[in-house]
Amino acid sequence: MANRRITIPALRSPEDTDVTTWELPEGAIGRLGQGLPLNVEFSPDGFYFTVATKIGFWIYDTATMAPRALWGTERGMVNVATFSHDMRWIATGDQDSFVKVWDTQTGQCVTKIDWGSTRQGRNSVLHVHFSPDGQYLAASGFGRGAVYTWRTGNETPLASFTVEDPKLDDYRKRGVDYDSSFPIAFAPDGNLFAFVSAPDRVTISDINIGKDIAKLTGHTAPVHTLLFSPCGQYLAGASVGATVQVWDIQNKSLVMMPTTYRGNRVRLVYMPDGGLRVADVHRNKVVIWDASKGEKLDVFETQSSNDRPARFSSDGRQFAVCSKRGDVHVWKEEAPTTVASLSGFKSTAYAVSFLQGGRTLVSSHWGRSNKVFWDVASRETRQVLPPLTERTSLRRSIALSPCEELLAVDTSDRNIEVWHIASETLVAELTGHENETYQISLAFSPIGKYLVGGGANESYVWDVESWEKRHSLAEQTGIVVGLAFHPDGKLFVTSSRDGTARLWNVETGEQIAPLPLPDTLEDTTRYRGEPEEIERVSSGGNLQWKRHQHIESIVFSPCGTLIAGGLGTWIAGGLTNEIRLWDTETLETQMIILPSQGTIRPWALTFSPCGRYLVSGAWWCPGLDKAPIRIWEVATGEHIHTFWAHSTDVQDVAFSPDGTLLASGSFDGTVLLWDMKPFIGS
Repeated sequence: MANRRITIPALRSPEDTDVTTWELPEGAIGRLGQGLPLNVEFSPDGFYFTVATKIGFWIYDTATMAPRALWGTERGMVNVATFSHDMRWIATGDQDSFVKVWDTQTGQCVTKIDWGSTRQGRNSVLHVHFSPDGQYLAASGFGRGAVYTWRTGNETPLASFTVEDPKLDDYRKRGVDYDSSFPIAFAPDGNLFAFVSAPDRVTISDINIGKDIAKLTGHTAPVHTLLFSPCGQYLAGASVGATVQVWDIQNKSLVMMPTTYRGNRVRLVYMPDGGLRVADVHRNKVVIWDASKGEKLDVFETQSSNDRPARFSSDGRQFAVCSKRGDVHVWKEEAPTTVASLSGFKSTAYAVSFLQGGRTLVSSHWGRSNKVFWDVASRETRQVLPPLTERTSLRRSIALSPCEELLAVDTSDRNIEVWHIASETLVAELTGHENETYQISLAFSPIGKYLVGGGANESYVWDVESWEKRHSLAEQTGIVVGLAFHPDGKLFVTSSRDGTARLWNVETGEQIAPLPLPDTLEDTTRYRGEPEEIERVSSGGNLQWKRHQHIESIVFSPCGTLIAGGLGTWIAGGLTNEIRLWDTETLETQMIILPSQGTIRPWALTFSPCGRYLVSGAWWCPGLDKAPIRIWEVATGEHIHTFWAHSTDVQDVAFSPDGTLLASGSFDGTVLLWDMKPFIGS
């Protein structure tokens, strides 16, 4: 590690520790979770590391393991954040095909390069690298890459390349993890540049003369890592399947024959003395090797599956790995028995719910992030259910019993688990689903007598006292994705991806009626939205999407007189994006709200506790920086306000019991808290 620490003036003060308030979107008062991590990179001196996430990128101090900055939140969706060798700049690549350069003196973006599109749409940037002298900036992604002389202000690539037959499926070897494809690397002198020109071939080009000088083959699987030696004479590569080999560039021959390690993937680093160090990454441990000598140096274990990005520091004495649960583990050679872990990062937040009068919020996260109970006032984690052990992964759904003592969750082994919250004990495991599909929607009845779960083609009603299955409801022919109880507990409604929504009697298990989904309304005064959109829909403009549309979420109003459903399609270009309201008694369509263009899949819905307002959260739409959350007045359908919220899809929204606080969970791995008093009163 370098002896002199380079300062980064734009970092926050070490005393500024409340990361829940950093860089919030307008209207938000707090953030729970630090985003879904996508990559980790050390600074050249090893004193800092970046964590690229879906909300932006964090800069951490490796000595204190404390965050010092969060940048790039205007859009987020950052795949990678890499320091220049002099640490004056940080380059980022994002999922919108942009390469950006940030000034570490000011924290501002100084260059934005449009990396371009493909026939499939915007191309995600997976790698960015500065040349050692800082003159060049290279980027690569699926099937292609480019090198820029970035400080000239000219976005035309100095060099560009494409990968022959870039099959992403080649990287999906069963039982194997990888965290990068189509890698790139600069040699220490900055003149030579290595890139993947075919899944099993590496090309080395001289940037100064624009000529390829070597094509290296021999890999039996796609290459996911490239690294020049400090002398520039050798190039190390790793391929899918944890195989490492080293070429002599001048002779175009192997100097280290292919060596296959036992883990699911490997990461490489050259030590200052020229020795090659390898991290052999297993599911729950990492083994550090001196590859040049064939010696095992250290082993450290992690709590969860290490199937996310991992990196060495440039001197090989630190190593960071991200897990599926969202944790980031950092190994340090000088203290190998101690591995620092960062637990603030989370996977997708699919569901949110308040309890204890709004003092606690529970969020449901994919995989082994599990179900997190947050203290709303302090915004700190209070509890995690189930306890953090190696176990079956949880999926998206949660349901809290009315007494707030039980939590029902769905699992990856197609069962429902019911946990007693206070004692953290498993009280029931509901099995035997006829169609053997995972549950995707769950709800307790208002008095806690029943638990309903919706799966593929059917729903189940369970008696909570005995945990016996009371009814199997199989009228729907698609996955049941939406489920809600009437406040009186006698009725519940389901929505399915077969395009239907149905009302049921919970005691008898009988279907009362399907909810009507008319193509158009004869009474056009029941439409709400922009006049042009009303004209398009009322004249049949959505009919071409009818067979694709379905209601993903469905809710009752607090008094039970209305049912609201969010209608949309999975087709990217589908224009069916509606919020429908039905009269519970007559099932007549009372209103169809047509959100403005740019809103797709308004599939997160909740009524305010007073019933006067309806809040909808939508998925992110190309062309927007953020996904919207909109507030509607129920009586008139009037649009009250829009929060430009998350960097990607809003999955769920929920009010606190007093209606003053709104929580939104997103695919970006965070939950945002919004002050609702200015819009709906205290």
